[in-house]
Amino acid sequence: MESKRFYYLDWLRALVILSLIPFHAALTYLRYGVVYIKAPITGISALPFLLFTVPLGDFFMSLLFFVAGAAANYSLRKRSGRSFMAERAHRLLLPLLLGSLSICPLTGYCMALYEGFQDGFLAFLPKFFLTDIIYYNGYGHLWFLLYLFVFSAICLPLLLYWKKKDSSLKSLVAYLIKGNRVLIPFGLIVLFELFLRPFFSNSAYIIITDWANDAVYLSLFLFGYVFASDERVSERFRSYGRLSIILVLLSLAGLFYVNIQSQVFYVDSIFQTIVWVISKGIYESAAIVLLINIGSKQWNVDSGALRYLSRASFPIYILHFLPVTFFSLILIRTTLPDFLKFALTVLFSYATVFILYECWRRIRIFLIAKRITTHLKTQTYKTRPLF
Repeated sequence: MESKRFYYLDWLRALVILSLIPFHAALTYLRYGVVYIKAPITGISALPFLLFTVPLGDFFMSLLFFVAGAAANYSLRKRSGRSFMAERAHRLLLPLLLGSLSICPLTGYCMALYEGFQDGFLAFLPKFFLTDIIYYNGYGHLWFLLYLFVFSAICLPLLLYWKKKDSSLKSLVAYLIKGNRVLIPFGLIVLFELFLRPFFSNSAYIIITDWANDAVYLSLFLFGYVFASDERVSERFRSYGRLSIILVLLSLAGLFYVNIQSQVFYVDSIFQTIVWVISKGIYESAAIVLLINIGSKQWNVDSGALRYLSRASFPIYILHFLPVTFFSLILIRTTLPDFLKFALTVLFSYATVFILYECWRRIRIFLIAKRITTHLKTQTYKTRPLF
């Protein structure tokens, strides 16, 4: 984010991505959730893991798409539509392709080993790509990259229209900041969750059939774009600070109730589903308002730590699931207490992703420096005859 006012969005994005490691590590020990290593525990022992999964699982992807919409606003300010999509392809599709061909088969292989597969990694590759790719979670956590690219492409005509005729976007902002209209997009999120989530809860993240996530995340992407276009929208959010706290607490109570019933007592019912989707819609909406209010007051500051985490967050997002899966595979069969296994998985995974990032960063700096040196030598050779 280039505007100083929105540094806190970079903080939120970085912190959400860092939270993926404990979130995915905790899912190993719970009944629901898509991870590669599953060893669900029953009874009251599951409660500590819910403290990590419940507050994060029903909201953090919504925040990421909202922030991505805001980032698209900044990107299009200095790019044409063609340049914007070229940048999207480079930053989203290329990592998606490379990660799907390397990281995802490795995490799938860890899953196969856990389930009793005894052959080598090369023998597993045909099984992964040709017969059981969906079973082994396909492109895994990288689904976010595909969804974001598709949303960017679908919304591009509208975003270019707003860019060309900014009066229409200003009119929309003027409409939203009057009364309580800024809550209308969040009201839509609650309705989408209520009427779509029970029927399209797609764990495989196949975008053409994932209507609940499509509707919710696409709406938040657009709302994030509108949010970043005019600071009056964020100022309007401030009037809902207390309300957002109340709604977050109430909806979290509903989410904990549902998860305790299903994860601890293995009880499922239609009533729980209704409570879940309503609480989820309210929570992901109110949490965005609450965090924006907190962030704009407390975290709207540039710093070396922010610049480091902003650069590191995307590589960490790409890499994190592999060490989480690997260390879960190693530790799950030990006799250590379950929560200690979880804690060690988190600790080792954080250490691994930051070590890998630092190695990649230094290699990249070396390659850039080498390229510059080669260029300067070439320029010197070419200009030498002039003297």
